[in-house]
Amino acid sequence: MTKPHEGYPAARGVAAPPDIRWTPAPPPHWGPAPPGKRASTGGPPERLAEARGGVALPLVVLIVLVVVLGAVWPGFFKQKVFDAAAVQRGVLTVLRDDYRLDADNVACPTGQPVEVDSRFSCSAQIAGAPKTVTITVKSSDGRFEVGLPQ
Repeated sequence: MTKPHEGYPAARGVAAPPDIRWTPAPPPHWGPAPPGKRASTGGPPERLAEARGGVALPLVVLIVLVVVLGAVWPGFFKQKVFDAAAVQRGVLTVLRDDYRLDADNVACPTGQPVEVDSRFSCSAQIAGAPKTVTITVKSSDGRFEVGLPQ
């Protein structure tokens, strides 16, 4: 068996080279970078993190508010709208029975909201001529007023 470093000059009276050893890299720096230096972790700068926090909090509050209102206030998620076929029948009845007109082919738009004082138009054939009839919502339970054909 041979002695360690036998072939090195130290065995002949010359100083041996320093012992080279592997050492692990220092752990990454996870906190904020010192002033004037950029963080080497690849994480977002502090301002970006603060901006994200500034956007996230109002967004969470808004989501919670919508969920609470939807659970507590009936109809919050579902808007009350008219049944177009029922409105058409009502308009035709008013034009024929109340206004005593030769009315036919009433067509009203779908999805009209039941909101007091809102207005929308329906079309009708009056004595064979196309006319427009204005509908005005009078109550939140769906009562409406039929205007004279124009």
